[in-house]
Order: sequence, then C-alpha cells, then structure tokens
Amino acid sequence: MPPGILRLEVIPMPLAKFRYIPAPEPENRAAPRLAGDEDTFVASPVHALQSGLAVLEQSQSELRADRYPGWFRLGFPLVSSVLLWGGILWSVGLIG
Repeated sequence: MPPGILRLEVIPMPLAKFRYIPAPEPENRAAPRLAGDEDTFVASPVHALQSGLAVLEQSQSELRADRYPGWFRLGFPLVSSVLLWGGILWSVGLIG
C-alpha cells in the first residue's frame, strides 16, 4: 500500500440474533417525581444553597435609579466592539 493512504477496516454489524438488547426496566422501580402536598420536607445541601441565594436575590430585587438603561448597557459594548474590530482590521489592511 502506498504511503499516505489511510487504511480503514470495516467491521460488519452482528446478526440480529447476536446483538445485545438490554432487558426492559421494571415498572415498579424508583423514579423521580414531583413532590405532593402529603410529602414531608427533606433538607439537603441544595436546599441550603437555595435559601442562601434567596437572601442575595431579595437584596438585589430593587432596581437602582443610578443605572444606565438596558438598551445602553447592551448596545454600547456591541457597537464599541464592532468599531474596535473594524479599526483593527482596517489597520491591518484586511478591509478598505
């Protein structure tokens, strides 16, 4: 075989009677579900983290009046980025 040519070996699929088919899972196995009203509360590290983050969320819920409007906070970085990239590409000589 000449150098530089990749040789691939084709492996045929096994016959259907020899393929591994996993057994179906039983219907009575444990599965995640939504908690109902009659379920008791279970404390977990996730609940502790959520309660700690809820305090931060409540403290940041009030909007401050000294912030710039949303269109400016989104638009200014986008427009300035486009202008800067345009200046970089123009100075390199790729455009214009």
